[in-house]
Amino acid sequence: MGDVEIRQVHYFVAVAEEGNFTRAAQRLAMTQPALSRAILALEKTVGTTLLLRTPKGVTLTAAGHAMLDEGRSLLAQAGNVTSRVRRAAEERASLTVSGPGCDAELLDGMVRSYNGTGPAHPARTAVGTIDDQLDRLRSGQADVALWRAPLRDHGLHGVVLRHEGVHVLMGTRHPLADRVSLRIADLAGEPLLGWLGPGPQVGDPGLWPDGLPGTPGPQVSDGLQMLAVVRLGQAVALAAQPSDGAGAPEGTVSIRLEDGPAVPLRLVWPEGRATTAVRRFVRHTVASFRTPEREALASERGGPASEPGSGLSGGRAGGASGAETVRSAAAAG
Repeated sequence: MGDVEIRQVHYFVAVAEEGNFTRAAQRLAMTQPALSRAILALEKTVGTTLLLRTPKGVTLTAAGHAMLDEGRSLLAQAGNVTSRVRRAAEERASLTVSGPGCDAELLDGMVRSYNGTGPAHPARTAVGTIDDQLDRLRSGQADVALWRAPLRDHGLHGVVLRHEGVHVLMGTRHPLADRVSLRIADLAGEPLLGWLGPGPQVGDPGLWPDGLPGTPGPQVSDGLQMLAVVRLGQAVALAAQPSDGAGAPEGTVSIRLEDGPAVPLRLVWPEGRATTAVRRFVRHTVASFRTPEREALASERGGPASEPGSGLSGGRAGGASGAETVRSAAAAG
């Protein structure tokens, strides 16, 4: 006599409760012959008949009634084990917050602030490229990530931390490099670098209803190539607002575009994966971005810390698209 498998018990309980192999097979999304073979294998394992087959269905033998009672108890215990293991794993796991290298200082500050509260799930920073944030979230390498530009249908939920102004990245020898700020009209005739990689972010056409500034310029697919083209003066590039304390890459300058769109900086996470740790991190970070000092700083740099009209209180914010749901700290919890 061998060991009974959980799978066999699951099948038997379905047949016993349905009283019919056909309905049980439909419930289990399997074929009737396969289910019948599985029950026969179970009866062989326990060494006795559990079901009496009749033209109208099945009836339980005395052993079958005992098997049904024990089987239901076993399945309930197995479910409890799974839940306890998952809860234990969640309690011990750290929270990974990801972002591109240009936001490394901002990420570090966010994580340090959160960990300073003594959370049960300490956060850690994972720095990648602009392109790989979505893959990191989907693969589980990251739980939360910084994101700019429309979410569309990426299967993500997000909350806006602040709005940022667009900057123009150009070489230090560019004729406009000594300007304190620029306007879209200043870029007329300027070759604008085209981004071929995933996640165009601030250059996303969805942020520019009247079209991108400048004229089409060289196209690139990675960050190093982009910097080389900009340093050589072959094109200018649209860039995110530098993170607090961060400067432009060597050989370039970053100049604010006064009349450019307000770009939302979001924390995003995959749908269905808003764990306790994710919700707590989001609540803490949203609160830290809504301090008076940060509100004033965000206003100076091109926008409020939260989307107009949203109040971070749930629902869809103005200008949001696709699967995005802008949520408040309370909604995230």
